[in-house]
Amino acid sequence: MRWSLPLLAIGLALYVSCQGAPESVNSSSPLYVGDVVCQSCHADISRAYASTWKAHSLLPITPDIERIEDFTQPAVYDPHLNLFYRAVWEDNSLVLYEYRRRGQDTIYLRKERLDFVIGSGHQTRSYLLWRNRFLYEAPLTWYALPRKWDLSPGYAEGRNSRFSREIQPSCLACHASGWVPIPWTYNRYEAVGGPLGCESCHGPGSLHVKNPSDSAYHWSRWHPLRQMDVCSRCHLEGIAVEKRSGWRPGDTLASYWAIFLPERPELGRFGIASHVERLLRSACYQKGGATCSSCHNPHPLKPVPSYEARCLSCHTKGCSNPTHPTTQCITCHMPKGESSDIPHTRFTDHYIRVVRSSAPSPPVFQPRLLCATEPAPDSALVGEAYLQWYSEENPAPWVLQEAVRILAHHGLPKAQAKASLLKGQPQAGLLAAEKALGQDTTLQLLELYSYLLEMSGQFDKALKTWAELARRAPAYPEALFRWVVLAYQLKRLSAGEAYERFQVLLREQPWNPQFHYNAAVVAGALGRLGEAKAHLQAALRYDPDYKLAAEALNRLP
Repeated sequence: MRWSLPLLAIGLALYVSCQGAPESVNSSSPLYVGDVVCQSCHADISRAYASTWKAHSLLPITPDIERIEDFTQPAVYDPHLNLFYRAVWEDNSLVLYEYRRRGQDTIYLRKERLDFVIGSGHQTRSYLLWRNRFLYEAPLTWYALPRKWDLSPGYAEGRNSRFSREIQPSCLACHASGWVPIPWTYNRYEAVGGPLGCESCHGPGSLHVKNPSDSAYHWSRWHPLRQMDVCSRCHLEGIAVEKRSGWRPGDTLASYWAIFLPERPELGRFGIASHVERLLRSACYQKGGATCSSCHNPHPLKPVPSYEARCLSCHTKGCSNPTHPTTQCITCHMPKGESSDIPHTRFTDHYIRVVRSSAPSPPVFQPRLLCATEPAPDSALVGEAYLQWYSEENPAPWVLQEAVRILAHHGLPKAQAKASLLKGQPQAGLLAAEKALGQDTTLQLLELYSYLLEMSGQFDKALKTWAELARRAPAYPEALFRWVVLAYQLKRLSAGEAYERFQVLLREQPWNPQFHYNAAVVAGALGRLGEAKAHLQAALRYDPDYKLAAEALNRLP
């Protein structure tokens, strides 16, 4: 969750992951060794894996990357922002144009180089920008099935965040391996890494390299539920509340995460990563013990049996209805359908069942959150899940009210502080944040505490906390930015001193329109109107709808 303030301008368990399986692969701390080390002994498996979709989950954009997109398709238009998007290859680089038109004239134009593709291209390809080690998502996605361009998932219907959506480690965890985050930042990396690899599913391999016969690392010797936990981490998509950090493949997922799903009364409704959720509903899982690996092999070394053959390995007599064929089982029992959360995609429904037509379920106006990883989650986790749901997906007022109601009695102080900020109750939030600081001094909590101090009018104390945060997080420009803004407002910095620091910030993020706007404010106070004008023009170059910048530019002579 990220915060913002004005600137200078005045349930029901679906899946219980326990069953007496070992808590962790081993008690030591193995290290990641990289795919090259794995390939030295497992070359055949590595070659088999290289042909799968997951081996192409994230790739750098180079001149020789496979070009599956049709660049002759028309530009994508966002009617809410009145912006067009078009991707083109220029000088061996893939670039994205964002522009606005008035009649036949282009009145705004922004050009950005794209650095990575995320997604194999089997269903979609989205694109990432890596700027001065900050990683962002682009607003345009290629959808493979209809062969068309459209806004990226989550950007339609007035939610287009353009080039500012941060790609944090929680996102890369299901799409990449080998990334190296910079401490005390949200989306800044020394290296972005590459596609999912061996250790994404098997866990860090240093101990296996030292002792290849150690059974703790061998997937086939893990409890089936530990195997399924690996798949669940990315294919049980929901609201994930972290209990403690450090989960690795082979660990019990429910010991580290509580995953919640919004109630879905419609049996045919599923999301792009609902595979585990849907399988858990099925008799094949509940009675037959089928897991993901019963049908899927991530690196097959020999021809894979058809899905029908896999069905018939258990259902030896075929369908119980003698008039039904013994082929194409999944066509009827696992029908394909459009995913509910990603446009232009079709996925196989992993709820294996006899599909019967029925009257549509009545709408659920206030769906509950259901915990998919344990039958009776702690109330504090439930409250945090509602809070996360509100801030990231469902801004309905009743969701926040439910979060506040639960957290008031059961929540941990950090979650209570977040809820108080969202409710506009900074004093209550401060009390909770100060309690939380006794155990937690993360970037997110210190940033939250600093904003709460500002909101409550404790500006001197806020100035000190922003200064401390800027000291701890030198690679996170936002902390220094807030300190400079507040210090200038409190007259602890002269306009000249503030301007010098804004120049430092703009060297870190020259694309940040807020940095440019505030630099323009202090440049104007210094009488340097030419520099103020240049900063305002830059702010509008990166955000054509920055109203304060446009108004200030119009006031300049």
